[in-house]
Amino acid sequence: MPRPTMAAVAKLAGVNAGTVSRALAGSNLVSTETRARIRAAAEQLGYPLFDGPAAEKDTERQVLVALRDIANPFFSDVVSGIAEVAQDAGCGVLIGNTFARPDVERRLAANFLSGAVAGLIIQTGHLPKELEHLRDLRRRAIAVAVPIEGSGLTTVGIDEFAAAREAVAYLIALGHRNIAHIAGPPAPTNANRQRGYREAMREAGLELDPTAIVPGENTMRSGQEAAMVLLSRLTTPTAIFCANDEMAIGAMTVCKQKGLRVPEDVSIIGFDDVEIAEFYDPPLTTVRQPRRELGRRAMIELLALLDDERLETGRNIVLPHTLVVRGSTARVG
Repeated sequence: MPRPTMAAVAKLAGVNAGTVSRALAGSNLVSTETRARIRAAAEQLGYPLFDGPAAEKDTERQVLVALRDIANPFFSDVVSGIAEVAQDAGCGVLIGNTFARPDVERRLAANFLSGAVAGLIIQTGHLPKELEHLRDLRRRAIAVAVPIEGSGLTTVGIDEFAAAREAVAYLIALGHRNIAHIAGPPAPTNANRQRGYREAMREAGLELDPTAIVPGENTMRSGQEAAMVLLSRLTTPTAIFCANDEMAIGAMTVCKQKGLRVPEDVSIIGFDDVEIAEFYDPPLTTVRQPRRELGRRAMIELLALLDDERLETGRNIVLPHTLVVRGSTARVG
């Protein structure tokens, strides 16, 4: 027998799906009479129920954070910022590690739809299809660090395009002309970083060689593999701009194995400024994202959306980035 849907509950109760979602989450915006009718419909259909947050009983409000991989140091720092604000606000935080698996995303979506959590912070870069139809999703969800194109969600992040352009312009100012790029996997953030790379090259009047862009997977190993491709070319690049720090460190290890000195022979720039960047040899020049502050601001914005129906949704909140210059870059000798 197929599992009942929120749409079926809404039809039986004579309301829309957004009202069902709010009612099962315990929102004060739904009248007692309507909430009782929805709960009766849900019980009749066998739809999972949750008693809701403190509006109906003395329990803390829960927020779900959906991310690709908590082991990634960038995401773990963002989550720390989320948890800091949530704790001060008396909210619980549940972590949903998707590993980019559709089946896991479906379970997280079901958790959200059941009303077990009041809000959702998304770091995966896309919406599970089970949530795309929700009319009130913009009031209950925030995208952080990784925007979700076409979702209409409020997003907290940095200007990826401007940050990448600044990083590559810095290499150009050091005299580099043969600058390669190790790109990240398909995602709005990586597309904007590659676009910033291209724009800096264009502004400097430098010809862009398509073979100078090699895809990676945001891991050290993929950075190594991409660097092997770049270093096998007839003309070795004098600088490499990498879409994240892990790939930059992977690229540096290959340069060393090939007998190239960093930065004397090849300058390398990363992106994110994860903790290892400062302590690698040589320390990595990189774009610093305010990771913890991204999480803090995302949680603040989500709480505001949950508590104030008048607050505008679909905003793009941009926090400042910083180009951190360390020992992995140098002027062309």
